[in-house]
Amino acid sequence: MDTHLLSHLLLHKPIDYSSSLLAHPRLINGNFKSAAVLVPIVKRESGFNLILTQRAPHLRHHPSQISFPGGKVEPDDLSLIHTAIRETNEEIGIAPAYIKPLAKLNTIPTISGYKVTPIVALIDENYTTAIDYGEVSSTFEAPINHLINPKNTYKHHIFNKNHTYNLIFIPFDKKLIWGVTAEIIHAMNYITA
Repeated sequence: MDTHLLSHLLLHKPIDYSSSLLAHPRLINGNFKSAAVLVPIVKRESGFNLILTQRAPHLRHHPSQISFPGGKVEPDDLSLIHTAIRETNEEIGIAPAYIKPLAKLNTIPTISGYKVTPIVALIDENYTTAIDYGEVSSTFEAPINHLINPKNTYKHHIFNKNHTYNLIFIPFDKKLIWGVTAEIIHAMNYITA
């Protein structure tokens, strides 16, 4: 897979997000703010890994959840790529010089009122972090092969106010990846084609 990962990423269209999630009543006709996350990929001897964060437990939105670094677009941001890189640098201290943007995935709306654009980027293997503990409690790497393996992905049906939708869950190393982060990872299944 390693020799094909980046070419598939650049040349193939990702699968779409869960149609039941996109049909959630709070996501239809919503007034969304723009946001971007970095989907950071780093090459290791064993293959490619994703760099993920665990959000700080005191945050009002999504406390302690596993996520990609990112956040809302600020007025001075030049582009969504700039937003993702800036937020990554602010949250976990990866210097922009270590980040090489590769592809933009489909935008996904969130029930917290954002339209999030994932920016896939290759991270220099010698990167270092400087965590802002006001936003993030930790970072970790997880092998892409594990995360996109259908055997490691679970779907759970949620019933909420006459609406049914599926949530994707990906367990990894005593952590549970779910929500928008899991949707983005699941949409990356196309890179193994």
